Amino acid sequence: MRATLWVLVMALVPVGCSGPAIHPVRGTVKFPDGSPLTAGRVALDTGDALTGSWGAIQPDGTFVMGTNTPRDGVPTGTFRVYIVGAVTQPSGDGAAVEPKPLVHERFTRPETSGLSFTVPDQTTWDIVVEKPAKVK
Repeated sequence: MRATLWVLVMALVPVGCSGPAIHPVRGTVKFPDGSPLTAGRVALDTGDALTGSWGAIQPDGTFVMGTNTPRDGVPTGTFRVYIVGAVTQPSGDGAAVEPKPLVHERFTRPETSGLSFTVPDQTTWDIVVEKPAKVK
């Protein structure tokens, strides 16, 4: 009896331990002229700060999405997408330089970006963003 109970308990332990399905998602971020966005992150508005997904934008404009583990994928659902941290990088000479945005500010908030994707229907994302508005 005790052995049967132990086998039953051990069989049930894995139940409920797995999380939601995660799907591989990758893509590019470019400007209308085809040049790549070279810095920042693609982020998803999942509605839950603890399970957000993001992907670091590489110098060639490519990214691979991840959740709590970088590059592991994205859960199933429809998500608003936005760009964070896309600013000029320090030159490395030690001079203090104010970072300048690389994308138009509307792309930095999920409410205004106009970008959304459905996973797993869309697992390759080609995102086109605009450059910042010129200051007159």
